[in-house]
Amino acid sequence: MKAILRFCVDRPVTVTMIWSALVIFGLIALGNLKINLMPDLEFPKVTIVTGYPNSSSDEVENLITKPISDAVSTIGGVESVRSESMEGLSTVTVQFSNHTSVDFAIIEIRERIDLVRDSLPQDANRPVVIRFDPSQSAFQEIAIFPKAGMKDKELRSFLADSVKVYFERVEGLAAVQFSGGFKKEVSIEIDSEKMNSYSISLFDIKKAISLSNVSYPAGTLPVGDKDYLIRAVGEFKSVANISETVVGNNSQGVPIRLGSFADVHVGFREQTGIARYNGKDCVIAYLYKESGRNSVEISDRIKLELNNINQKFGKELSAEIVYDESKFIRESISGVTGSLITGMILAFLVLVFLLRNLKSPIILLTVIPASLFSTLLLFYIFGISLNMMSLGGMALGIGMLFDTSNVVFSSIERNLSRGVPIKEASLKGTSEVTGSVVSATLTTVIVFLPIIFFKSMIGIVFGEMALAITISLLMSLLASLTLIPMMTSVLYSVSMEPKFLKEVIFKRSEEFHRNLLSKYEAKLNSYIEQPKPLVRLISILFLFSIAFLFILPKEFVPRVDTGEFSIFIKTKNGSGLTHTGDIVSSLESTLLKDSDVKSVIARIGFEEDQLGSKKRGNWGSNRAVLRVILKEGSWSSSAEFISKFRKSLRLSEDTEIHFENSGDVLASVVSAEGNGLSLEILGENLQTLNEIGRELKSKLSKLSGIKDTRVSMEDTSVEYDLSFDSIKASFFNLNNDYLSNYLRMANFGSVVTKIKMESRNRDVRLFFKKGDVDSLDKVLGMRIQSPNGNLVQLSQIGSIKETQAPVSIIRSGNSRVNLVTAEVDFSESNNPYDDVKDVISKMNLPEGYRIRFAGEQENIDKSFSDLIFAFVLAIVLIYMLLASQFESLLYSLIMICTIPLMFIGVFPALYIFGKSLNVSSFMGLVLLLGVVVDNAALYYEYVHLLSKENIPLRKVIVDSGKIVLRPILMNNATTILGLLPIMLELQKGTEFQSPMAIVSIVGLLTSFFFSLYLIPVLFFYLLKNKERA
Repeated sequence: MKAILRFCVDRPVTVTMIWSALVIFGLIALGNLKINLMPDLEFPKVTIVTGYPNSSSDEVENLITKPISDAVSTIGGVESVRSESMEGLSTVTVQFSNHTSVDFAIIEIRERIDLVRDSLPQDANRPVVIRFDPSQSAFQEIAIFPKAGMKDKELRSFLADSVKVYFERVEGLAAVQFSGGFKKEVSIEIDSEKMNSYSISLFDIKKAISLSNVSYPAGTLPVGDKDYLIRAVGEFKSVANISETVVGNNSQGVPIRLGSFADVHVGFREQTGIARYNGKDCVIAYLYKESGRNSVEISDRIKLELNNINQKFGKELSAEIVYDESKFIRESISGVTGSLITGMILAFLVLVFLLRNLKSPIILLTVIPASLFSTLLLFYIFGISLNMMSLGGMALGIGMLFDTSNVVFSSIERNLSRGVPIKEASLKGTSEVTGSVVSATLTTVIVFLPIIFFKSMIGIVFGEMALAITISLLMSLLASLTLIPMMTSVLYSVSMEPKFLKEVIFKRSEEFHRNLLSKYEAKLNSYIEQPKPLVRLISILFLFSIAFLFILPKEFVPRVDTGEFSIFIKTKNGSGLTHTGDIVSSLESTLLKDSDVKSVIARIGFEEDQLGSKKRGNWGSNRAVLRVILKEGSWSSSAEFISKFRKSLRLSEDTEIHFENSGDVLASVVSAEGNGLSLEILGENLQTLNEIGRELKSKLSKLSGIKDTRVSMEDTSVEYDLSFDSIKASFFNLNNDYLSNYLRMANFGSVVTKIKMESRNRDVRLFFKKGDVDSLDKVLGMRIQSPNGNLVQLSQIGSIKETQAPVSIIRSGNSRVNLVTAEVDFSESNNPYDDVKDVISKMNLPEGYRIRFAGEQENIDKSFSDLIFAFVLAIVLIYMLLASQFESLLYSLIMICTIPLMFIGVFPALYIFGKSLNVSSFMGLVLLLGVVVDNAALYYEYVHLLSKENIPLRKVIVDSGKIVLRPILMNNATTILGLLPIMLELQKGTEFQSPMAIVSIVGLLTSFFFSLYLIPVLFFYLLKNKERA
């Protein structure tokens, strides 16, 4: 090591060039780093989505969900299978163990699905297997309006035909989906009476159309020395071709054409979903990026394409971005970066004050850019993106980057004060503390090792933050041991202090330091004489602080105010789009009148190809979702606005509404339910589950802090069950399968083929005209052509009754689940989860039924247990490291005694600042571990050094404290001031790191104060007893 140090001092230009190269490469890497909101998260989950249009949740469960769940549940590595069967849709989510390769799992799942594919209903869509990616919600939304040159109904088709391709060519964009507007298709509206008069059935028509719209290769024909391909061409070229299709023959053998009893025309499918922006109907394009791609870069590319679209199609439409995730990413990263720079400036100023010159802080400041840019270079090498976690780690570590350089520089200065030549002082001072600074850095780094290697949610989400702190500290150590001695040997003799600084600031600093040493010496001597008051004070404050642990609200991750929120609306069952749209219009009008609201994006009803709406529970014409975006600089936070707006709402009793703060963005990343209460009632009988759910909802509604309680099985839809008399049906050669498919085709329609129009394939849908099936009487009066040619009126063989069925049926493993969710308001209750646990414990559940926490509370339980394990393991590792360094089990144990001191004031501070106990604040405690032990380790270094100089024990103890006071003060001051902008949330996007900063700052302050007294006192009495022995 001495040879390396000698090289650094003797070759300053070479060392400067090496670090300059690292900084340059770091700058280049910065321009190539991906920028995202969160790290690239890959969870071992696979979701299987299967559409079965116009079917009830019970049918979906029995015909789709169960066969698929049973098929995939026996795959190796499967931890759990969870499913949701909704009206027209089945989703099966398979959770694998963390070591499982998702790519291989997907292959095996597809093989299992292929085995059961033939057993699924023919009308069911092909199951789609998708990799679970929590970030896969639309990262950008664009509202598109028609202009004078475009008819309203033509807009969506025009977008799909002419505009979509512009978005699809954007590199990194995974998918584009449209919502709202009308879908163009070819409609075949059958007049059932005329059709029956020709003795033709719907199945005859479907078969005839399907067989007519084909072209096949018919081999080759040799002509001379050439072979010519022969094709049998029969594809429809126009709507007229479809109308001319022969679907049968009459009794005289005359061909019957489809147009004889059907109206074939280009039309629009019945609208099931509406999109609006600021109260105006539009089409919204939802843009999804590829996993792991740079959100900011993709957003910039989309904006360029959007300009091209507006220029080329300016007469037909206008398009504007109404939601852009990259905007929040930019603001968050800018905020964290601003906090980092502010913290660095504050740390520099305090160093100027304490060191009483400019050259020393400037020498120390060189470590920062060297460490940061070399860290960015390693980010690029290791594939780490710039996100809230990695940048947050760098911002949290900014103050600590000064710590090793402070210790090295203080040691060099101490040698200079003894008259050692500057080069030798640089070498000797650095070599004296090399072991201690390496050990000090390792004690900080070692606490993050368990988190980096965790395979749980904590490791996945917070691993990059831990890695960022670790890399930056290690690079800071390297810079301190190479740059500081070199810079000191070159710059220390240079005078650069202005007169004002010398006569005013530095003079006061010297007085401050002298008074501080004097008071510290007097107080330390008094505690050595009488240690009981110190021990008593520490004990009382420690117990007082721990008491706050039991009243602090607990949540998984802190809420981040993004300036937006969502409103989920459910009107009475059976409501159509018109009724739901009227209620939404009223809410839109109220919101847009508020001066804090910038815009409102509404999605009413559902779209069959918008799987995201179904996954979020917005499935049905009686559902709507409003995204409300507040103006920048609004006086109200999202949570405050929600509270205000909730109180002003006046809705009818049959309308349910709940809010979701988009500030729960981090929670939604790691949990489908996001932040909030989520309980699962497990059992089998739907009625019993519903009764338990209603009882639980009634009890929860009485608890303070629990709002908008919702029970999944209370969400029902009106159904008309048509049952057939199998004996009567058999007389006509009919069965349930024939009748069900016939009714489905007549009422809902069936896509029988496709036709190429305007360069695109359009669906050709076959169905009865509206007047034939628009009431129950007409359905029962429907005459069905049986396979043997007889006409049978439905009322002869069937009957209808009205029923209520759950909109969705959730299963977890082999049990059905009634999901109870609610919003949690910590302003009304600090620990609502404890109250909920008390309610559950007092409920008498039937045998075979149980209630368990899911969502946030489940994450809290799992993550906190992981963090407690990491905390304990870190203490053990630190102790092992200290014991190895100092070859003493007892002295290392005394140094560990500083750890309880860091708890003093931490929990009361969180309570005062209105923060919760969450993984961020817990990470602050983990961060503190290594830092507070460093103070004791540095103190013991000097005790050990001075004890060799034949000085009385008491003087050794006091002088060691006086020597380390300034370096420890500088270390703690730079770390605290580096974290201060984050704690105060001076920049947007620092809300997540704020609890961590509060814990770190308060913990450092209290441990700094008490460790400077308690550790010397403990060492004094230990060494005194050792001398006596």
